[in-house]
Amino acid sequence: MSPMIVGILNMALMLILLFLGMPLAFTFAFSGITGIIMILGLGPALSYISSVPFTTAASYTFCVMPLFMLMGDYASRGGLTTDAYGSARKMFGHMPGGLAVTSTVASGIFGAVCGSGSATAMIMTQVAWPEMKKYGYSQRLGLGSIAAAGPLAILIPPSVPLIIYGILAEESVGRLFMAGWIPGVLLIITLSLTTVILAKLKPEDAPQTEKYSFIEKLKSLKSIWSILILIIVVMGGIWGGICTVNEAAGIGAIGALIIAFTRKKMTLKSMMTTVKGVAETGASMFFMFVGIQIFNIFMALSGLPRGLAQWVSALPFPPMLIIWSIIILYLILGCFLDSPPVMMLTVGLLAPTVSALGFDLVWFGIVVAFTVAMGAITPPVGINLFIIKNRVPEVPTSEVIKGVLPYMVTIMVTLILIVHVPQISLFLPNTMFAK
Repeated sequence: MSPMIVGILNMALMLILLFLGMPLAFTFAFSGITGIIMILGLGPALSYISSVPFTTAASYTFCVMPLFMLMGDYASRGGLTTDAYGSARKMFGHMPGGLAVTSTVASGIFGAVCGSGSATAMIMTQVAWPEMKKYGYSQRLGLGSIAAAGPLAILIPPSVPLIIYGILAEESVGRLFMAGWIPGVLLIITLSLTTVILAKLKPEDAPQTEKYSFIEKLKSLKSIWSILILIIVVMGGIWGGICTVNEAAGIGAIGALIIAFTRKKMTLKSMMTTVKGVAETGASMFFMFVGIQIFNIFMALSGLPRGLAQWVSALPFPPMLIIWSIIILYLILGCFLDSPPVMMLTVGLLAPTVSALGFDLVWFGIVVAFTVAMGAITPPVGINLFIIKNRVPEVPTSEVIKGVLPYMVTIMVTLILIVHVPQISLFLPNTMFAK
């Protein structure tokens, strides 16, 4: 059998194992090892892959993910979510649909230290929905706005999916982080405008809340100034070339820990619990990376990514049409799987194709992250919709779905802008001192 045929057969094997419920790490590893043996033979294959666990563990880039996860967990335990929501409420609560706008802004702030769309949706449902319910907000507007803000945590750095994409596509994680800022802020603005329009059309869905004075708004910033400064230091250090992404992640983790301790919201016991939780998550991610690295070795030996890139490049279709076909694929996958598994499944295969079409892989990383996050809130099977439903079991799933539909239009318009105006994503990376 030719290596290309072996590649196609083992891709099919991987998908079968995945749908049978085999853990991702073992799915990738088993399919990859089987394919390498079929191409090279047993002895050379075992010699070829024996060093993969060590090289993965020794990867300097791999340190970024657990360190930023620590930063997010320390900040969360330090009361960031509640403080971010409280501060945003005083700033924006008086607007039409102000509490929903508040949840969108707070999701953006929390996303800047969390990096997980599903975690943001879950926590913001706990924090924001009781307040909206208290003031008489409709279930559709309130929960729809919370669900729609999920993609913010994936776009606004530090983002775990962007780190994974950077490792798999061999692109600079720092450039990807910078590329996510303007699209993330743009999405905050467009989602907030949508909320204001919906509240003006149906004022009974979003009763007006009290207005705070300018002094009170300034005072509210006291509760989040430390986290805002930490984000500026970490991201400014990456942008200015003062520190590497790994060093910035370490600064962020230590800074968030100090903030949590100084607020007296962290004890040694809770610190160790947090470290243990991140270590467990990091270990599972490590095994997935070992599996995907073995699978990527097999893909390279089979020549399938290169063959796919050549075949797609020769198609008589405009390159942008192919990009939109890939976007539709990611939307469908994002409905069923969380963003890290989707990226592990696809980036190694599709990144060479996109590069061969002449597109920037940093821009493509933002498009992928945005699209997968959008898939997580796309009815009828968006993962984040059911996370929210589980937190508010008294609300019918249909109400959450109906609530998110107007925001889906807004998110799609924002995605179209990001796809067709690459400079929205590439402006900040192109101004970085450290390329």
